[in-house]
Amino acid sequence: MTDLKRFSFCSILFFLGCLSALHAQTGSLSPYSRYGIGDLSTEGFTYQTAMGGAGSAIGSAFFINYLNPASYVYDTTTVFEFGLRAEISSFATSSQSTSASSANFSHFCLAFPVIKTHWSAALGLAPVSSVGYDLNLYENIQNIGVVKNVYTGTGGLSKVFMGNSFKIAKGLTAGVNISYLFGTIENLKAVEFPYGSNYYNSKYINSVTVNDFYLNYGLMYQFDLPKNKRLSIGLAGAPDSKTNATNYLTYYNYTKIGGYEVIKDSIIKDGKARGNIVLPAYYRLGATLSSATNWSASLDLSMQQWEHFENFGSADSLVNSYAIQGGGEYRFNKMIVRAGGHYRKNYLELRNTPINEYGVSLGMGLVKLLPKRPTSTINLAIEYIHRGTKENNLLSENYFRIHLGLTLADIWFIKYQYD
Repeated sequence: MTDLKRFSFCSILFFLGCLSALHAQTGSLSPYSRYGIGDLSTEGFTYQTAMGGAGSAIGSAFFINYLNPASYVYDTTTVFEFGLRAEISSFATSSQSTSASSANFSHFCLAFPVIKTHWSAALGLAPVSSVGYDLNLYENIQNIGVVKNVYTGTGGLSKVFMGNSFKIAKGLTAGVNISYLFGTIENLKAVEFPYGSNYYNSKYINSVTVNDFYLNYGLMYQFDLPKNKRLSIGLAGAPDSKTNATNYLTYYNYTKIGGYEVIKDSIIKDGKARGNIVLPAYYRLGATLSSATNWSASLDLSMQQWEHFENFGSADSLVNSYAIQGGGEYRFNKMIVRAGGHYRKNYLELRNTPINEYGVSLGMGLVKLLPKRPTSTINLAIEYIHRGTKENNLLSENYFRIHLGLTLADIWFIKYQYD
């Protein structure tokens, strides 16, 4: 297959991946997704997920490391990554429990060298956050009767990104991702009177659409150690970013007949108000120790200043988040075994109770799928995550997730020589 045909084929895959993401934005099933911009999507790709999410100091010729754009320069071959995620989740309070399942697009990315070992580029698509909750709360009000409060949320944010990475000096690289954020988050609140005919139900819909650019940066430094070892240090992050957004508000009264809404008043729309969502600064520092033969170990520390978050001037009472993520891998001839774990102090604190999480992960990679071509890999990661608590009538969540990733490597843009 010629380079032009390969590029056209991957362009088609990229377009299909975009469509998949647009139709699968609601990946969350958690009531906690009603805060901020929703549940934040897993950072990194499948092989990093298997290592507890660590990887800001990993540079490889056969994998794409989106966590740190300074790593792209190590992609000395053309690398294509595609991933899917499925999960089974359970939710429980002190008195009730339920479960659910979902499957979603995970990521797409293509990286290639522009000037080998000195300049590489990447482009891709990945979800940023997802919102998906449906709550029905009942209360009995004197002289009125039973009142049903309905809270639902859908949507989420995604990004298309293009990154560039450059070699600055021996062992030192720098990179930047330019992302275009897009998507809509809709939150709905309704008040209904299921057993009363003297009152109109009312519904309030708040819809926020985001369309703007976002930048994040990275640095990486690698140096050799005695006994054939190598140490890598990575730093990635972004400052506070004011992201352009449009807010749509809708309000109306209605009754229900046969399960269908019948509007009783004209729909009141506040029109569209333009404003900003302030995405908070984040910082990630990591280190990777590796041998030249068969193993590596990584550790990342990160924080994000969610106290700076604003949604059209509203802070949403979020707190700064912190995380520690670590993991490692051991390479056999045609298989890689990975394991890791993480602990995260989340940005939610409800009823004076932190909503934190921890998780463990296992994974494997099957390599050398095409013996006469550069290394390609099928990656699998399985993780268990626990978040929240049953204390103070809050929600405890458990997730079992399966991540499947395909990494294809090839050599493009070379001039063939003929005798």
